[in-house]
Amino acid sequence: MLAGVAAVDFTPAPGLILQGHLSKNPSHSVLAPLEARALVLRSNEQSLCLITLDVIGVAPATTGNIRAGVAAATGIPSDHILVIASHTHCAPAMLPNLAMTPDPAWLARVEQSAIQCAIEASKNPQPVTQGLGASSAFFNVNRRPLPGKTDFSVNWAGVVDHRVRVLRMDGASAKPAAVLFTFSCHPTTKPGSEGFISPDYPGIARTLIEKELNCRALFLPGCFGNIRPHINGIFTPATTDQLQAVASELATAVIRAAQRAATAHQDELWCKQADLHLSFGAPKSTDELQKMLADTSTLGATVRAKWARRTLDRISRNDLAPGVSSIMNAARIGRLLLATIPGEPVQEIGYAIERRLSGKFDDLWPLGYTNDQIGYLVTERHKQEGGYEPNAYTFYDRPAPYKDEEATIVEAASRLLT
Repeated sequence: MLAGVAAVDFTPAPGLILQGHLSKNPSHSVLAPLEARALVLRSNEQSLCLITLDVIGVAPATTGNIRAGVAAATGIPSDHILVIASHTHCAPAMLPNLAMTPDPAWLARVEQSAIQCAIEASKNPQPVTQGLGASSAFFNVNRRPLPGKTDFSVNWAGVVDHRVRVLRMDGASAKPAAVLFTFSCHPTTKPGSEGFISPDYPGIARTLIEKELNCRALFLPGCFGNIRPHINGIFTPATTDQLQAVASELATAVIRAAQRAATAHQDELWCKQADLHLSFGAPKSTDELQKMLADTSTLGATVRAKWARRTLDRISRNDLAPGVSSIMNAARIGRLLLATIPGEPVQEIGYAIERRLSGKFDDLWPLGYTNDQIGYLVTERHKQEGGYEPNAYTFYDRPAPYKDEEATIVEAASRLLT
């Protein structure tokens, strides 16, 4: 297998509002750079391109533009190109929802940086060996509300994945040429409302890993829709030192796993793509929507009130969409299988995919935030319990919650991977 890797800095000048915390305040400074990373792989006439971006998410139009540009320049089939967002909340708006409209010049900058990065990665491929490794980190915790509550909670009993998983690729010198790592935790150590442009803990960790291993590192986000960082057992914005400590914990785990991974030649490489359609469940009643219209007590309530008005207008026109269509990919890299999900899946959905396909691959990484951002993807139990995640569809301007999305996604992944 041949591999090429590259990085491109696309950090904007301060001034744009950062997306993810309903902020109205312009960014004022750069805490750490926003970057694209690209890994291009070729083997037995097959090719695959992974592009990671320090942004909150990508809309289908952005993915389409990046895929078209990379395919035209490199010959890699467009459906073999995965555009993966880190989901940092400290980058300018990329999505036409979450109460924001992206700046066209910024979108163009991100797209061109991603294309440039992939082209650079494709220029000088080298033979690589591969090895899998694993370690752990413990700053992530379930944030689902405790019984009788509706707000985020440090839920020590909730489902959480502390695994830090690594794919190490060595070049001819038997030293790392690239490291892929995945971890399950929202990149919300610092909120975007503070105004600091930053890739959050994944980007800080990536820098530490690259300094120690002297190779490029790519962060691949897990299924962390209901998982977030805690600072000493509480949810509070991290100081710069605390952010560095969290990132250092993850970087140390990645380095440890990478150094212990034994590599070997692996030639199997392929990528598949399939359509995903999620139907909407029942919308709120007209009375419920009218009640939401009257509540403008907070910024979040104001956003929901505007959503209620749009939904009532759609109901009056008999124009409620039946669902959302997107895509999922499966990519095989030697002994590793990647399964991509186009939204914010909760941890339970990632586990369900792994359980369904247990034993079929040496390692399987379910990845969220890839190629599209269709909103939170939750379980039926979460809908019964309430709380933020099953009700966040309003911020993504969906008319109603999705229906049976866990079963639909797991079944789609199973069809792709078998």
